[in-house]
Amino acid sequence: MKETGQVVEVIDNKVKIRMYRNTACGDCGACQVTPDQMRLTLEAENTLGAKPGDIVEVDMETVDFLSAVIIVYLYPLIALVVGILGGYYGFQALGFSHEAAQGVGAVLGIGAAAIAYLIIRNREDKRKGLKKYRPVMSNIVDRG
Repeated sequence: MKETGQVVEVIDNKVKIRMYRNTACGDCGACQVTPDQMRLTLEAENTLGAKPGDIVEVDMETVDFLSAVIIVYLYPLIALVVGILGGYYGFQALGFSHEAAQGVGAVLGIGAAAIAYLIIRNREDKRKGLKKYRPVMSNIVDRG
């Protein structure tokens, strides 16, 4: 997956690149995202000797990108569904009323999703160190 962005800062052998969400986040208008929120800053190794103002092409393997998306979105979703279903059916099996089981299922589902998110967040620093999750500058498109 290739995207372009502008180098905004160079620190030692790393660069901060300002990217604009465009391919993964279209202009459908479904969400109320302001123009400021459409920008994100990422860090990459400065393998091409880029300087502030340069427009660079950034590449991340699609498989690694999809792996990261699964970790961030799918795991909490699975935890939510398992928590809801486990709480609902588990408490119904214990003889609780339908309404009580629904309430417990909802609370357990939200709790399970929150715990999954916290686990992912806790391990984020470890993943940042892995090269496969780091974007790589592949080309300087325009010298600023």
